[in-house]
Formats: sequence, structure tokens, C-alpha cells
Amino acid sequence: WKTKEYYRNKIKRISEKTKISEIYIARKIIEICKNNEGKKSHTGYYLIDNGIDDLYKELKIKNKVSPKSKTKVKQYLSLIVAFTVILSIIISNLLTFLTKSEKIALFIILLIPCSEIIIQIIQFILSKTVNPKLIPKMDYQKGIPKEQATMVVIPTIVKSKEKVIELTRKLEVYYIANKSENLYFTLLGDCSESSKEEELYDKEVIKEGKKQIERLNKKYSKDNKDNKIFNFIYRKRIWNEKEESYLGWERKRGMLNQLNEYLLGNIANPFLYNSIEKIPQIKYIITLDADTDLVLNTAQELVGAMAHILNKPIIDQKKNVVIEGYGIMQPRVGINLDISLKTIFTKIFAGAGGIDNYTNAISDIYQDNFKEGIFTGKGIYDLRVFSKVLSKEIPENTVLSHDLLEGCYLRCGLVSDIVLMDGYPTKYTSFTNRLSRWIRGDWQITNWLKSRKLNLLSKYKIRDNLRRSLLEISIIVVAIYVTILGYIYQISVKGLLILISLIVIISQILELINKCICKKDGEQRQKTFAPQISGIKGIILRAIITLGCLPYKSYVSLKSILKTIYRKNISKKHLLEWMTSEEAEKQSKTDVFSYYKQMAISWIFGIITIILNVYNFNIKNIFGVLLGILWVLIPFIMCEISKETKKKTPIETLSNENKQYL
Repeated sequence: WKTKEYYRNKIKRISEKTKISEIYIARKIIEICKNNEGKKSHTGYYLIDNGIDDLYKELKIKNKVSPKSKTKVKQYLSLIVAFTVILSIIISNLLTFLTKSEKIALFIILLIPCSEIIIQIIQFILSKTVNPKLIPKMDYQKGIPKEQATMVVIPTIVKSKEKVIELTRKLEVYYIANKSENLYFTLLGDCSESSKEEELYDKEVIKEGKKQIERLNKKYSKDNKDNKIFNFIYRKRIWNEKEESYLGWERKRGMLNQLNEYLLGNIANPFLYNSIEKIPQIKYIITLDADTDLVLNTAQELVGAMAHILNKPIIDQKKNVVIEGYGIMQPRVGINLDISLKTIFTKIFAGAGGIDNYTNAISDIYQDNFKEGIFTGKGIYDLRVFSKVLSKEIPENTVLSHDLLEGCYLRCGLVSDIVLMDGYPTKYTSFTNRLSRWIRGDWQITNWLKSRKLNLLSKYKIRDNLRRSLLEISIIVVAIYVTILGYIYQISVKGLLILISLIVIISQILELINKCICKKDGEQRQKTFAPQISGIKGIILRAIITLGCLPYKSYVSLKSILKTIYRKNISKKHLLEWMTSEEAEKQSKTDVFSYYKQMAISWIFGIITIILNVYNFNIKNIFGVLLGILWVLIPFIMCEISKETKKKTPIETLSNENKQYL
């Protein structure tokens, strides 16, 4: 119904614009469709796709020809580059006493911070002026057809029978929430990294996996004896010279590749244990993380989106990449309600957890303007297209974070009106561990910037990730450089330092502007029973914490970048180093001493900043002193807000006097 409503609203807008009857427009579209084949025989092609100009031509109405996505990308990038250069020139010339070479040096190191301001402002304006684009879908709520048979998989490391029980229960919940014919569920268990080829718990894991899958199939697969609904797979370890240990081939990427090729019949069974007896004819794969929830009817909606004729992937036979339609789709990802309320850290940064009852398409810069989204590892892909395009595209032992590349090669579509629920790091240390892994992954794929297969937008996505990983580092570098110049020339540079510091919280500043100025008429503050930290209070707290974590975040980024450059160009080893989010959570310490030890760079920077500002103190130095104090206190603050909020029982809320009385 969402797609039909989207079409009707589009016809309504065309009618209002052209003063032509809606019925006449609808009949004209049907008339055009009857004279064409394939995508061009579908009504949606003339309403929301490339056929819109053809429709106006048939209506004999002059319409401004819509620029192609490629042209839009060039315009978008040109705006960013031009305004970034202009802003950098303006700021570097604020210090009029500098020599020409000093101004040039300042201009260069200001480029990344200035680009952040420009990109945030452009994206803010676009989000307010461009309507969200809905991806059309087929209605499969009554059941997925045999031709669109789909397998839901959870690829994850499994090290104990307890973990197997937990994940198979998840599969059961997924099945109950997404009951449909031709929908299968598989726990794709990966072996852990080890110094031995076999571990003692391998047999225990396989035994428990077999037991749980048999239980589920006995319970739910009575009418489908040929193709079991539930399956369990466990991988074998192989020696990896580069990682100097035994592990599953190519980790998660290898796991999915092996499953793809096995389901297509291209390879024999490569797994240590595999419960799939008869291979079903699978069209799509829905891949989820261990902490991701497949909510009610989401599977049917994702399959419906992939199966729609307007989204059918078309491959460029020369480049072997998807150039039209979508080979992979990324739904919107929300945060689980229980996770978002677990600690003060998640209450501040994970937003309002859970899902809204009336999920609508939301604005996304890439999808709304260029008809492409970014794949983040949780979504649906076309099995055969994935195999054809990517089976031999990425060299072994080179790439840890493969999601972005897969989205670029397969052309990812963002279905923002479909939501998956996901976890979120509950501690700041586990959050930075995840950030470090992402940055290492981003710097591993720099070679693809030279690729002739990827389009301009795909290369920009890679460059933008690199730019963002350098943002905090560049802000610290600019601050140090400006401070040194100020002491050399004995001139106050406090105003410029404050401006540079505010760049790191530009997103919170725009969020605050949006909250205060862009409020809709009659909009009232929502009341909620959940103890979330949102609104203006949440924005201010996020800004303070983001500013406070600036030195440590820049240290984490720099360490990750240098580590990747060394491993990629010198040692050629340990590029697949990885830790699950669950293990990162378990290993994260929550005592104050550990936080001060880990975040030493913050309080060192804080002490130096306080000393520099207290020396020759005046009212202009107050911001520097406060910032220094914040940097000294930030390890303690992050430690406290990362502690789990314990719920008190009704008895615990009573005073001792009341307890005695009772």
C-alpha cells in the first residue's frame, strides 16, 4: 500500500503542477505502458523513475529536464570543494600578521575542518529541501513466492553451546515474526581464531547446533519435509600465514562467499558441519549481525523491495558492476529499546530506542539525491548477482570492512521505511574499539580509489570516510599550530581557537538550530515514560561530551590509521584482526583508573591547556581553562556514564523506617 500511495501522491503533485486531471494523467501512463516492455511497461517508471520526462512529453507539457545522478554528484562535489577552499582562505586570512608561507600552511591544515562545516551545512539544507524517496515494493505479506525464495542468515563467531542456544532462539523469534513459505533461516557459525586447527568446544558447539536445529524443524517444518526451514552451519579452521593462526577463511566475508557459492552449486560443501541436506533454490540472502533483530514482517518487505521490477539489478558487462537497479539493499537501522536505556552513555548517544508504529521513509542524502545508499552490513542481496560481481573481486587477506565495497559494486538502495533493530556499545571504551575497527577497515580499501569499475560517488564515499577519520586529528593540529603562532607573535588567537573547537560539534549546533528554528506549527514536546535523554538537553550533553573526547578520539583515529598503513605497506600481516562487539563489551573495563590510563592523552592535553591559559590569565582565557578542566575530567565522566544503570526493586526504594514498619 505504501508504493500505491506514493504513486497516487506523485500523480496528485503532477496534476497540481500541470493543471491536468489526475484521471487523464493515470490513463496516459497506462497508454504509454502498453506500448513498451520491461521496466518501461510499469506505471512506476513514469512517476518515480527515469520515465518522468517521457510522461511530461506525452502530456505536451514543458518541464525542466531532471539532471542525471552523475551530474548531480558532480554538482554536489563541486559545491563542497569550492566552499571548503573559500572558507579555508577566509579563516587563514583572519590572522593578518602571518607571513605568506604561514598562511598557506594554515590554509592546508584547515581544509578538513572547513570541509566538515560545509558538508554538514549542505546536507542540512538538502535534508530540508529534498523530499525523501521511497523505494517501490511488491506486497508479499501473504507469502513469499517460490521464485523469490530467501534465506535469513546470522554469520557470527560461536564459541559455546550457550551461544548456540541463544542464537537459535533468535532464529525462532525471527521465524514467528516473519512466517512465510519459501523463507529459510540459517545460523552461520564461524570458528574462533586459534593456535590449533581444532578446539575442544568445536564438537560441543556442533552437537548443540544439531540438537537445536532438529528441535526447531520438528516443531515448525512438519509440512515441509523436503526443505527444512532451519539450518546450522559451522566452519572449519584453516592456517592463515598472514594472521599467523588458524581461523575461518576471510572471516565474515569468506563465510558469506562460501555459503553463496555452495547454495549456487559452484563448490562442494566447504564446512565442518552443514545441516542443509537438500539445497533450496535461493534467490535472496538476508544477512544480519548477532545483535540485530528482524522485526515483524520485515523479511517480506525486504524481499518485496528487491523483487520489484524497477529495482531489478542491471550489470555493466564490461565493468561487471551494477549500474541500474539494486543488487543489495540496506534497511534503516534503529537501536533496541533495552540497549538504549542500559547506561547513561546509550541514553545520550543511542537516541530514542525502539521503533515507531508508523514507520515512514526518512531523508538520506545519498538515496534522495543520487538514488544510491550506503551498505552497512545488515540487509538483503541478490545471491546470483552478488556471486557474479564479487566472488573474485577482493583479494585475500586485504579487507576487513567489506560492506562499503559490496554496496558500491552492487549499487546499494536504502529502504528507509523498513527498520531493523540493532545493538549499540553500552560503554565508551567498547564504542572506541568499534570506531578503531571501522577506521582500520576504511584505510584498507584506499586501493579502490584507483579502480576504473567504481563510479565517482562510490569513490567519494570512500574518501569521505577517510576525511572523517582525519577530522579530530586535523582540529588538534590546527589548534597546536595556531597556539604556537600566537606565542611567536605575542598576539591573542583565542577567538580562532574557539571557532576551531566548535567545528567538532557542528552537527550538534545544526541539530540545535533545527530544534529551535525549524519547529513545525503546533508541534509539542513528546512525553514518554522511557527515561531517555533527548531534546535540547540531549543535544547539549552530546556536544559537551564530543568536545571533551576530542583529544582521545584523535589519538584513537591516528593510532588506527598508522597501524593500517604499517600493516598494509610494510608488515603485510594482521589486516584481518577483528573482535566481535560482544567480546569488546566483555573486555571493556569500567573502573576509573582504567579509563584514566586508557584516555591518558585527554588529561595530559587538559593539564597543558590549563597551564597555557592560566599563564597571563585574562577573561579571554576562560574558555581555554574550562576546556582544559573538561579534558582532565572526561575519563571520569565517561567511566561514570558507561556504568550500567541498575533498576531498583520496589522494596529497595523504601526507606529503612518504612521497611521496619512493614
